Amino acid sequence: MLRRPCVGVVLLRAEWFDSVVALPQLSDAVDADVRALADALAGSFELAGLWVVNSAAALERAERALLGSRLDLVVLAFQVWAEDWYLMPLLRAIGDTPLAVWCYMPQPRPPRPASFIEVLRSSGAVGTLEGLGTLRNLGANFSFTLGAPSSPRVLADLGRAARAAAVRTDLRRARFGLLPYRNEQMQSNFVDEFRLLTELGPKVEYLSVGQLAQRAAAVRQSELDAWLADLRLRYPVRGVSEATLAMAARASLGLAHLASEWHLDVLSFNDIAPELHEVLGLRPCLYPELFSDAGTLLGLEGDLGAATALFVLNRLTGSATLFGEIWFWDEPDNLVVLGHAGPQNPALAADGHAWISHDYEFAGSDRTEGAQLQFVARPGQVTLFQVRATPLGWQALATRGEALASEPWVEGYPHAVVQLQVPVSEFFHRAAEAGSTQHWGLAYGDALDDLAMLCTLLGVPLEAMGSPAAA
Repeated sequence: MLRRPCVGVVLLRAEWFDSVVALPQLSDAVDADVRALADALAGSFELAGLWVVNSAAALERAERALLGSRLDLVVLAFQVWAEDWYLMPLLRAIGDTPLAVWCYMPQPRPPRPASFIEVLRSSGAVGTLEGLGTLRNLGANFSFTLGAPSSPRVLADLGRAARAAAVRTDLRRARFGLLPYRNEQMQSNFVDEFRLLTELGPKVEYLSVGQLAQRAAAVRQSELDAWLADLRLRYPVRGVSEATLAMAARASLGLAHLASEWHLDVLSFNDIAPELHEVLGLRPCLYPELFSDAGTLLGLEGDLGAATALFVLNRLTGSATLFGEIWFWDEPDNLVVLGHAGPQNPALAADGHAWISHDYEFAGSDRTEGAQLQFVARPGQVTLFQVRATPLGWQALATRGEALASEPWVEGYPHAVVQLQVPVSEFFHRAAEAGSTQHWGLAYGDALDDLAMLCTLLGVPLEAMGSPAAA
């Protein structure tokens, strides 16, 4: 389940609207507008506070509340015209919390003719246009929307800003596990863990093969037997002995318990580390439901940039995620086929298209033939996303596509068959211009516009390949 973003709303009104003018009809109307506005936003967000700033005393109360709040997003609106001197102290109180500015109208269309009361009630545009210059002069960064509380555009724009802001918050609280260490074979995947912490937020916990082996050995026999029975019931088993299936299940359960006990949001698992294969005799490539129960995502090859991409996609869409490499493409049909060995989430699998095979990559070199969950992903709209560390900062690439219904295409790897929204040739050319890694996160849903908003908040350049979503 996606969490509801925590939002605070600041409404600005000139002091004389509530005191000097002293028009009861106007006061009643703007108070009713506040209630309607709050009701409209409460359907989509956790509304942590709504502060009307119409005096120095009200400003002081709002500042104290903002300084003491843990908000994902602050929405600032001139409900009617207001003085812009409120803005500097408010920005100081908001700090680095993301800001959305709403050019507010109380109703979708103004009355015509408009009475004096209605003119004043609908004067938020005057204050907004006044305030935009001051906000820019003060160096404020913000997203922007305009319209009435009932406007689909307003709710969509604020929803996008709030989702991105919530993921930014979640990144700062995230815990990634790295087991046992990064993959030294691939320089383009290198991530400095301390730079990840300071610039994007996730803290990295270092786990060892020894810890995994100990946790796997501690799996209760009753738990192992129950899961083995469930695996045999759910999936055909092809080319894997009973002894190896039991070893693979024990190792996979140990991996899931380790991730749960360390409270990891993502486990970046270097599944090809030689030490892993020497100690366990195989790599854990099955997927206990404990991963999903604990809310832990699985990345592979120790790629912390890919782990970040998987985390972001999951938090924006609520979808299970696939860690993949693009193996090849079919240009006439504008298809790419991507996938990867290792523990991949069977929630992605098309009905009737999942089974357990030996581990094609290591069956000839490990002590056992291994056991790999295989599948082709179910159809549906998908987003592909990657995050890469560069010498100068971070770089992100994303595109939309459609996972197509398909018979299994790739032998040896869980995979998806994706028809891209952009031509395959454009996709590769733009990846060449921006620079890329081979690792992509895939999730169901259209997250491209949300990714653009999030990358703006994070200061990460995004190469977004695809047309904007329909309004």
